[in-house]
Amino acid sequence: MKKGLLLSLLAFTLQAQAQPEEEKVYLLAAVNVTDTSVAQSIFLHEPDITDLSACREAVQQGKRNRDWMSYHHIQRKDRAQGFTFQFQYHCVTSAQEIEPWYDRARYDHAYLIRVDEQLKLSVKAMSSMANCFAAQRALSSAEQAITHCAKSNQQVR
Repeated sequence: MKKGLLLSLLAFTLQAQAQPEEEKVYLLAAVNVTDTSVAQSIFLHEPDITDLSACREAVQQGKRNRDWMSYHHIQRKDRAQGFTFQFQYHCVTSAQEIEPWYDRARYDHAYLIRVDEQLKLSVKAMSSMANCFAAQRALSSAEQAITHCAKSNQQVR
């Protein structure tokens, strides 16, 4: 009896560990300073937005109204006068653990960021932006087209 109970408990534990992490919907917001290698990305998650279409709708509404009711974030263009910024927003899904965004944290995490054709996000930590650019250049041209290097203020595991 005890042996059967232990085996059942072990099987249940192994099954629970084998379950993939739950995918969440994120808004990947990327900003580049035009004609430079300066790039930052943030990963925003809203628990009540559970599919990509709701994410896209929230992005359209935020852009149109210039008031982000969902995925609220701050664009501090006043801090870098004289530069041109290019903002890009992508609704993506990921099972990676991403800590919440905090606007005052330092952007000191370098990442190689990939978004595939199914809008699956994968983020790989890099030791520096130079190493990230080198890793990206080593990829095939097709892979380079769906990746970018950026600094973030969020930890991704």
